[in-house]
Amino acid sequence: MTLVAGEYEFTCDECDGDGNLQYIRITTEDDEPELVWDKCDDCRGEGRLLVDEEEAAEKIRWGQTPTRTPAAT
Repeated sequence: MTLVAGEYEFTCDECDGDGNLQYIRITTEDDEPELVWDKCDDCRGEGRLLVDEEEAAEKIRWGQTPTRTPAAT
């Protein structure tokens, strides 16, 4: 997918680009913890985030590097 002007692509920092998260679920029936894999909610399982210029500036300020930037015009 081609980026449109103003979009930046970053690796999802919640799932580290994997698209999946593992978490502990405790069922109320027996209170036994269970490890469960699920799709990352932040990136919807894609492992990457497309953001606008404002959000990109914030991510860059916190040390993240975009994997793609808009094409220069």
